[in-house]
Amino acid sequence: MTSTQGQQQFQRLKVEDALSYLDQVKLQFGNQPQVYNDFLDIMKEFKSQSIDTPGVINRVSQLFKGHPDLIMGFNTFLPPGYKIEVQTNDLVNVTTPGQIHYITPHGISVHNIPVSGASSQPASQPQHQSLPQPVEFNHAINYVNKIKNRFQGQPDIYKAFLEILHTYQKEQRNAKEAGGNYTPALTEQEVYTQVARLFKNQEDLLSEFGQFLPDANSSMVSFREHTLAGLDLRNVFGAGIVSGCLGALMLAKKKPKIMGKDHSMSEVGKHSTSTETMFFEKVRKALRSSEAYDNFLRCLHIFNQEVISRAELVQLVIPFLAKFPELFTWFKNFLGYRESSHGELSHAESLPKERATEGIAMEIDYASCKRLGSSYRALPKSYQQPKCTGRTPLCREVLNDTWVSFPSWSEDSTFVSSKKTQYEEHIYRCEDERFELDVVLEANLATIRALETVQRRLSRMSAEEQLRFKLDNTMGGSSEVIHRKAIQRIYGDKAHDIIDGLKRNPAVSVPIVLKRLKMKDEEWREAQRGFNKIWREQNEKYYLKSLDHQGINFKQNDTKVLRSKTLLNEIEMLYDDRQERSSEEAATLPLSGPHMTLTYDDSQILEDAAALIIHHVKRQVGIQKEDKYKIKQIINHFIPDLLFARRGELSDVEEDEEEEEEDMEMDPDGPKKHNGLPGSTDDAYNLLFVNNYWYIFLRLHHILCSRLLKIYGQAEKQIEEDAREREWEREVLGLIREKNENPAIQLKMREPMDVEVEDYYSVFLEMVRNLLDGNMEPAQYEDSLREMFTIHAYIAFTMDKLIQSIVRQLQHLVTDDVCVRVTDMYLSECANKATGGTLSTQSSRATAEGTYQRKSEQLMSDENCFKLMFAKSQGSVSLAMELLDTEEENSDEPAEAEVRVSQYLNSDSASPELREHLAQKPVFLPRNLRRIRKCQRGWEQLQQDRMNKGPSDKLQDGSSELKMECMFKLNSYKMVYVCKSEDYMYRHTALTRAHQSQQRVNTRLHRRFQAWLDTWAKEHVTSDMAVDNQKWLMGVEREGMLSCTTTCSPEVLHYLNINKYRVKYRTL
Repeated sequence: MTSTQGQQQFQRLKVEDALSYLDQVKLQFGNQPQVYNDFLDIMKEFKSQSIDTPGVINRVSQLFKGHPDLIMGFNTFLPPGYKIEVQTNDLVNVTTPGQIHYITPHGISVHNIPVSGASSQPASQPQHQSLPQPVEFNHAINYVNKIKNRFQGQPDIYKAFLEILHTYQKEQRNAKEAGGNYTPALTEQEVYTQVARLFKNQEDLLSEFGQFLPDANSSMVSFREHTLAGLDLRNVFGAGIVSGCLGALMLAKKKPKIMGKDHSMSEVGKHSTSTETMFFEKVRKALRSSEAYDNFLRCLHIFNQEVISRAELVQLVIPFLAKFPELFTWFKNFLGYRESSHGELSHAESLPKERATEGIAMEIDYASCKRLGSSYRALPKSYQQPKCTGRTPLCREVLNDTWVSFPSWSEDSTFVSSKKTQYEEHIYRCEDERFELDVVLEANLATIRALETVQRRLSRMSAEEQLRFKLDNTMGGSSEVIHRKAIQRIYGDKAHDIIDGLKRNPAVSVPIVLKRLKMKDEEWREAQRGFNKIWREQNEKYYLKSLDHQGINFKQNDTKVLRSKTLLNEIEMLYDDRQERSSEEAATLPLSGPHMTLTYDDSQILEDAAALIIHHVKRQVGIQKEDKYKIKQIINHFIPDLLFARRGELSDVEEDEEEEEEDMEMDPDGPKKHNGLPGSTDDAYNLLFVNNYWYIFLRLHHILCSRLLKIYGQAEKQIEEDAREREWEREVLGLIREKNENPAIQLKMREPMDVEVEDYYSVFLEMVRNLLDGNMEPAQYEDSLREMFTIHAYIAFTMDKLIQSIVRQLQHLVTDDVCVRVTDMYLSECANKATGGTLSTQSSRATAEGTYQRKSEQLMSDENCFKLMFAKSQGSVSLAMELLDTEEENSDEPAEAEVRVSQYLNSDSASPELREHLAQKPVFLPRNLRRIRKCQRGWEQLQQDRMNKGPSDKLQDGSSELKMECMFKLNSYKMVYVCKSEDYMYRHTALTRAHQSQQRVNTRLHRRFQAWLDTWAKEHVTSDMAVDNQKWLMGVEREGMLSCTTTCSPEVLHYLNINKYRVKYRTL
């Protein structure tokens, strides 16, 4: 292949070839990311011309050692005259123009190629060196990758874009080969038009694509004339040299940029000062043409992308700003560009240095720096520290200039170290604004004091001394930076001239500048007083909310907690867990017992909860009057009776109606309460079987009582703390503090309250009623709660939602048929003493309670059945909830069935006369009685025959005795076999035949084993080893052994000849 043909083949390479090779490397070394990163570093060094082509080949061959497919695949990207060959012994031969390099583990040997083969090679080498290197090639490939990701769901658009580029590349190559006799059919303007049509509504992609097509706009001539025209599409996508193709491999290793994306003018305005914004406005007006202004911005963009240097940017903007010296001077000062007397560039100004340093800091790869723990990295030694003029020796000794904070979690991590609420952000923002304004005022005041000192010195000088008097960079103070920034803040662009005037002629400049500084000081302090009002209002508004961390998410989470499905899932999960544990542990755990236990610590809270519920029920127009009456009975009488509390009060009419019902339903001589227990009885219990609606209601009712109790406890705690604090102030300090003398109120963070601490709980209950009635806004309700109970108020934020959920469940209790029957069954079972009593007599009610449970399970066969046990012990009441297993009504165990039968026969349902009659003369059918008697006579005869037989007969007949046992389930009539009972059958002649064949079988098996043993010993045991073994057995010539005599006596055992060794030790 000639040089021209090889180059043409090389130029036909596409970007996909490089990307495909990159994917192969990444796939091959997926577990070794360092190899992949080293490969990218090699490519980048070659791109920057740090190493030549043979150096790249050598390093790649060493890096991919042991992977000949990757080494051979690298030939695709080599220019003509270069070739890599991998031998069978993993040795690598590299052919270069005129030489062959043999890469071995011991080094590299070079051999020259004969002259005959070098005729065409020298022409390719100079050509390779003369081709221009593409600039920022990875920028172009990153752009291609961005297009691929953007249109991931539309691959046709990405393919069409590549086709446009390949067509343009082919046209440019044909034009180059024709030597000016061929006019390309596809110009850059047409390429831009086609891409614009392809990327419709994708303005960011189109604007970035314009950077690679400078000829598309006639105003971009300056780009073409400059040496950085390497961003041309011909260099980006049509390069035919090594760095051109391998530059695509830089895709995954991006440099951090100062500005990584385009910003709109509104976004730029947020991060720029008024001076910078004014400069761009002046440039836009000066250039007049929007097209020229866009080209000027493109120059700044490629500078921000770090494509060009600072000096090159200045050269690029000369056509735009050369006619406007003032704008051009400001622009160079802003960049930090200064030209010395020798024409060399200088960057000596401090302000631009700070800007440059910030850019360097952003480019530091902290992941590769030295680590200290998990969150700190050391700055590299090459990092230039910012200048600090106020450092003392102590500061240099103790302050940290090396370690920087480096968070170790990724952006996708859910870990948050300290998440602020939105109200905290408001407080912090106020503090930041206060701080920033204080810094401005103090810096301005420090400059005023410094200039006042200079003015007093000038007043004591003569006119000649004033003319000779000059100021240094500190302008009469102790800092160069503080006073310079204060003057720059006031005078803006003219600050440089003002500072220069202060230094040269302070007698004239100082009074003028001092007057201006004092005017600004008054103006800013007046603004500060206005801001203080705003900040105070925000502090008062957000102070309590900023302290409440739990209240933000509590309302949202509590809505899920109060759902019926959530409450049911909670106890069902406990039930499933117990079933799994008992199945895993072989039923060692009992399957009965409460799944959940709730406590009621204060009976007085029940009255407050009942009052809130009844208050809301009365105002519900959708509930019928009869249903409201039933709900009041449940809340005021039924629930207190279950919880051993005092009954609530009903209206006179309701009391009369209830007394009539009780007189009709209950025994006049019985107790007034349906559970038959006086309210003061200790160690008692109530039993209730309920369905889902009742369970949900009781759970919500307990949540309401527990939250009311927490609020009440917090109110009592605050009363005690307030009294203790007042007592301490009166005794120790001798002060009597008023209620509005709280520090938070004095600092204007809280408004004074009209409510005394002792009234907090009662006011809280009234606020809940107003909230339920709609007379109070939720936000006002929450704010008032925070003022009273501070960070503990969040549990009462959803009190209205909780009460509304309870009322909805109460409607189900009085309208649902099963719920009504559950209540009626409980009241009817009270007469049978099946619903509770004292704990000491619980065993006497086991039968009645079992009957009550069976009836309840039958009633609630289509839904969950819960067993509720309200127990009172030592003044506290607990509620035990158990979800019953109603899938299988009766047990299959015969033992339990027998117990149930015996309990039935011994229960109170059978009279003593009936039990005596059944014991004397059971009732059976005659045919069954005859069969039973016949079986009994046969069984007695069999037992008598066995007793008459001798021991030998029993032994012989023992084999015929049946040992298999079976049982019948009384509830399902199924026959099951008893575990560990079995029978076996065998032929009568089997034992005789076994005795007859035992010798033959035993001899045959021994002969087979002996043959295998002899074969193995012949291969592995030598004659000396056999002799040693025999001596060891006989105890001959063995040192360290006790003196003994060993004898060998042959015997026959189980038809086999064996040697029995016997050892007899000698006694001393």
